[in-house]
Amino acid sequence: MIIKSKVTTKKKKIIGRGIGSGKGGHTSTRGTKGQKSRSGSHISKYFEGGQNPLIRRVPYLRGFKRIKEPVDIINLSTIDKYFAKEDEINLENLLKRGFVKRKKVKILSDGEITKEFKIKKEDFIFSQKSLDKIEKSKAKFI
Repeated sequence: MIIKSKVTTKKKKIIGRGIGSGKGGHTSTRGTKGQKSRSGSHISKYFEGGQNPLIRRVPYLRGFKRIKEPVDIINLSTIDKYFAKEDEINLENLLKRGFVKRKKVKILSDGEITKEFKIKKEDFIFSQKSLDKIEKSKAKFI
């Protein structure tokens, strides 16, 4: 006995062609309501539904470090106290004597300068007050 199989073809369901199409109807697989169901909607792939996005949360996360170069600090009073009259104050001298450990040094305005120093300007970062005090004193920039 031979059994004949009946071959049938189903009509393909076309999406988004009205309620009678058999698939989707008026919502056409988009679900109901909301931004994504509307035509012409586009949401960035980084959009997180209104919560604080990852790129803005990163600084708060554990282990995040600011990339900021550390600076050594020295006061005018220290320079005036430990350096002799007419000494040249530069980064090399401060490193040799152990006043600073880093190559980036900021001079702050605590104290006064009473001696005639020669200060190498390009070796240091100055606070505005310290610059004013140095210019008023006998010290000179080289």
